[in-house]
Amino acid sequence: MKPLVVIPNYMSHEADMEILGECVQSIRRTVSDTVDVLIIDDCSPAPWLVDVFEERYERAGFELVRSETNEGFSRTVNVGLQRALAEGREAILMNADIVMLTPGWLNRCRRAASSPTLVGARLLYPNGLIQHAGLYFSLIANVFEHRFRYAPGNLPEANVQTVCPVTGAFQYIPAEVLQRVGPYDPEFRMGYEDVDYCLRVFQAGFRCLYEPAITAIHHESLFRSRPDEKLQRWHDQSLEILRRKWAHLPVAELAGGL
Repeated sequence: MKPLVVIPNYMSHEADMEILGECVQSIRRTVSDTVDVLIIDDCSPAPWLVDVFEERYERAGFELVRSETNEGFSRTVNVGLQRALAEGREAILMNADIVMLTPGWLNRCRRAASSPTLVGARLLYPNGLIQHAGLYFSLIANVFEHRFRYAPGNLPEANVQTVCPVTGAFQYIPAEVLQRVGPYDPEFRMGYEDVDYCLRVFQAGFRCLYEPAITAIHHESLFRSRPDEKLQRWHDQSLEILRRKWAHLPVAELAGGL
């Protein structure tokens, strides 16, 4: 079966339709119909925008599932991950504000994962600066941060394959990894669920790999960054869950993988 691209969606502004539309169109431009696209709407506060999006972009080819309640990132993407798990498929998590740039990125993912490996991509801001080149544990901030954030997109150090955690904004998850590790932890409602998942991947004996040959634009947190008391509460709770869940690991292991 085709790999399943899983895109969580949460629309509140008209511009959100165009952003998600460009995401889906970029998938078709770069890997054509070699993947299935599943969009899970996390009970958007402006559901009419979802209706308009579905009609406007139906030719791009996707399936849309609508959740009846707002559940947060992990529980939303798990709708797709559970399907991929049940059907023995590869899964690709992709944020709705991602625009894929690299033609044939699916084959690049598969080559990088020749031994079962979760693969992440080099993500750039629209201005060309680096948004994500893998994750590391900051001893100063005591949290996970993006490597080389705001550095030039052509920074040599960011163009090297690196074993490290990678953001859930783009994660290629081979079927074997998904079978062993399972879906995301639903206790994480908004934030750090991707870090937790990567640590689980390492713990299961697999690798997480940052692959700079796969490049995309990321409008980072476009949908979720608007002021919202509930989202902030979920974020704070998720950080506390991460720290409590992995408190037994030495900092050195958190910094460089297991």
